[in-house]
Amino acid sequence: MATIDIPHPILYSTMTVVAYNVNKRFYGDRHYMWCTPYFGSDFDSPHFTVPPSSSPLEIYNTLQKEVEGGDLHATKIKLNRLGIRKGAEQMEKVGRITSAIKQEIFAISKRTPDQQFRPLLCVISKIEASSFFKMVDVRAKANPLSHEYILADLPQSAFDVIRIGK
Repeated sequence: MATIDIPHPILYSTMTVVAYNVNKRFYGDRHYMWCTPYFGSDFDSPHFTVPPSSSPLEIYNTLQKEVEGGDLHATKIKLNRLGIRKGAEQMEKVGRITSAIKQEIFAISKRTPDQQFRPLLCVISKIEASSFFKMVDVRAKANPLSHEYILADLPQSAFDVIRIGK
């Protein structure tokens, strides 16, 4: 399935301020993100979109609650810290960053206070994203029926960043 086969013109993703800044500073403002053509989950519809764990709206709201609540057992923030480190490992493996930069990113991911993991909503033009699009193996999706995609090395110029509410 190519991007042009996605019937919706817009894709959505949620990332944190920390991840956004790591991408900007260390990866040349190139971003890796899971995305979907659905902003939220619609469980009343017979057309399955995405489960809550893949819904940009649900992810955004969960991160916002964890940041505001100061929850020391917050799972989304912990997962984002881990994702930042996994991304750095991959970037070192492909030669995009040095071991020293990887260690700096590891330190940033571990030492940054939870309050800086505020969520950002990414609104992505399907046309702008077409050459950065990757399919997600059904085994990696949150649900086999999910509409989930990966955008790798996406320049920031290809999407808008929005903060909801506050």
